[in-house]
Amino acid sequence: MQDSQTSVPSSASSYQQFQQQRFMRQEQQAMQAQQAILNSGADSFSQKVMDTVNALRKISSDLVGAQKQLEAQIQAQQRQLQQMQQNIDSVCNQIQNAFKPGASGSSYIQ
Repeated sequence: MQDSQTSVPSSASSYQQFQQQRFMRQEQQAMQAQQAILNSGADSFSQKVMDTVNALRKISSDLVGAQKQLEAQIQAQQRQLQQMQQNIDSVCNQIQNAFKPGASGSSYIQ
């Protein structure tokens, strides 16, 4: 297995490609393991256990992907909120500067 040595790309599409390749490797490994069990003459209960384990692994992998996607969305929203806050601060400063005593063309109201 090489998963622990594979680095995760930073862009979303590269990450999706990475996840897809990882999923394909896991599927291939699962199929090889199932074939080995069948070749060894294991009973159907063992096969059902392996199927359950593989289904749980897939769910776990899907959850990791969903978590990464959610984290990316949260970070994007945080950046948007920070930009909005900066814009509001900038407008407040501009308004305060425009209505300071002595500012040209302004009527100062207190």
